[in-house]
Amino acid sequence: MKEEIIKTLKDLLSFKTYKDNKLEFDKLFNYIKKEYKSLNIEEYVFDNKKCLVLSNSKSHDLDILFCCHIDVVYADDYSIKEDNDNLYGRGTIDMKGSTAVCLNIMKNLNTDKKIALFITSDEEVDGYTASCLVKEYNSKFAIVPDGGSNFELISEEKGLMQLKLSVNTKSCHAAQLFNGENAIVKLFDVYKKIIEKYPLPKSSNDYITSINLSKLNGGTSNNQVPGYAEMILDIRNIKSDSLDKIFKFIKNIDKDVKVETIITGPTFSTNLNNKYVKQYISSCKKILNKDIKIIGCESTSDAIFFSEKNIPTVIMNPCGYYAHSPQEYVNKNSLLDLYNIYNDFIKEFK
Repeated sequence: MKEEIIKTLKDLLSFKTYKDNKLEFDKLFNYIKKEYKSLNIEEYVFDNKKCLVLSNSKSHDLDILFCCHIDVVYADDYSIKEDNDNLYGRGTIDMKGSTAVCLNIMKNLNTDKKIALFITSDEEVDGYTASCLVKEYNSKFAIVPDGGSNFELISEEKGLMQLKLSVNTKSCHAAQLFNGENAIVKLFDVYKKIIEKYPLPKSSNDYITSINLSKLNGGTSNNQVPGYAEMILDIRNIKSDSLDKIFKFIKNIDKDVKVETIITGPTFSTNLNNKYVKQYISSCKKILNKDIKIIGCESTSDAIFFSEKNIPTVIMNPCGYYAHSPQEYVNKNSLLDLYNIYNDFIKEFK
């Protein structure tokens, strides 16, 4: 089985499915529809973005639901490297490795339980297709293998808000600063006040609200004081810091600065006392022969949409790290472990 999972993963990695590369998404979805045609497959398009639902039934009222995405962030190099232990390349841990596991689970199902797999194409953008699919389907339990590492169970995930801040000031000659006001400096002064209120985390153990300055643009000439600038903030909030509170704080720093919301997403939490969550943890302990570490995760995933609908949901990744970077990898043996966890959980599911 390990070899089958690795082959599926290599097939998935061969498609460069980054944002706006529509042809590669079409090719990958056609590959899935061909390879898994024994399953019931429904194709959806939301806001011009495709997604698939693979299921062992035609029901939209399910027992177990898996949710995976096949989009990746852009990379200069999509080559795949391999050693005895790991596969390296963009998308290996985030999250084509887990997708390969789920596809093989669906292919080899032998159960009367109703099980489906969402395969979406926009999690790295805004997760809109997953939010739409959740409105079409219901499930007793959901599994989103898209967070943490080394089989950590994610008890909560941060929420998400991206903001655009912009300001118009007065441009002038760079040698006559007193005749104008620098728009870039004005925005940067706002950012400094923001991180005074919300200090930057120093490691994953620093589970606090974080605010990243993702983009800062302004100015048209090297010898001119810029009269317009804009910046993008990527905010990941913990539950005790509401997005409304953060937005109001930023908006009130400087009344001259326009603040616009790009996207938002709520926090995620898992009820560790839920019977299905307990059963899932039991399957993990059985297969891995160890206790499961339960942590909070600084990232955000499509699991938020299941949590919003009060569907009990677990987030867990196989072994791997460095998502969105040239060093990204997934451990091959851990993919088989994940497959065996899912198999055991399905068998014991009641």
